[in-house]
Amino acid sequence: MLEAASQAPPGERERKIEQCEAILKAYRRAGGSRVPAMGGAQERHEGKEESVKEGEEILEEIGLEKPQIPRVTFEDVAGLEDVKREILAKLIYPMRFRELSREYNVQFGGGMLLYGPPGTGKTFIAKAIANEANARFISVNPSALYSQWFGMFEKNITKLFRAAQLLAPSIIFFDEIDAIVPKREKSGSDAARRGVAQLLNEVGGIGSQKNRDIFILAATNNPWEIDEAMLRPGRFDIKIFVPPPDREARKKIFQLNLSKVKHLGPVDYDLLSAASEGYSGADIEFICKKAAQEAFLRAVKNGSPKPVETQDLLDVMRSIKPSIDSRLLERYKAYST
Repeated sequence: MLEAASQAPPGERERKIEQCEAILKAYRRAGGSRVPAMGGAQERHEGKEESVKEGEEILEEIGLEKPQIPRVTFEDVAGLEDVKREILAKLIYPMRFRELSREYNVQFGGGMLLYGPPGTGKTFIAKAIANEANARFISVNPSALYSQWFGMFEKNITKLFRAAQLLAPSIIFFDEIDAIVPKREKSGSDAARRGVAQLLNEVGGIGSQKNRDIFILAATNNPWEIDEAMLRPGRFDIKIFVPPPDREARKKIFQLNLSKVKHLGPVDYDLLSAASEGYSGADIEFICKKAAQEAFLRAVKNGSPKPVETQDLLDVMRSIKPSIDSRLLERYKAYST
């Protein structure tokens, strides 16, 4: 159907693409984790199952968790509308509508770097991207990588990308990429430098025919600490700044985190969002949990439930320093220009 949409006349093309989008969304809502393969040949299905099993076994060998298609969607990401639009335009749509993207010479390959202050939801967004792309999410963090790959860095990087091929469509997500691929003068031992060189080589091969269903995502709080070779064209072609939540996004984050509190009194979300300038999404999540915990302890002490109210949240907020300051934001601004 996507191919037919790409071949339709201009006026009809937009309508068919909208139909494709609606089908994809309906399929996911119905519980489907992946768009079914066309044709449905039994041998193909069994072959894919064997490939998936082999890929999972390779990841287990190198100490990584079994990958899944995350349940998180873009609808779950509070605010960040500009970020979501950019990701849809530069990654999701070219992946979904391959034939149409080729007609416009819009290509995707290499990787995408998400950078910004701590606690702004970079990992959450990465999971939402995997969901939107119907891709298995292979999460790689520095501690697992180095503890499991000591002395075998190069070999296991090759294994990682082999597993991603077997599990395709897949997304490899490197959290804290600056700790994995630091600037050359900070890269430590010769073994680490050889491993970095191998990783650069593998990432550079993404987008080739054999790796056409693999994409690389990475997140960092410190983009200026990454080896410049990793940021060259053909590797991380797309760099997206994930800013702190704006006022409307902060309001949604408060609402989301308090939605499961049964004993909730009147809450002035507009006041809370205005008072929380400089707080990250993670900060706000902690404030909500702390306020609920304090209200719970009072209920235990008094023998009767007391609702969480606006003042409870403001009291906790006053005791917690915001994690994002203007100097840090200026540094990100300077990096992105």
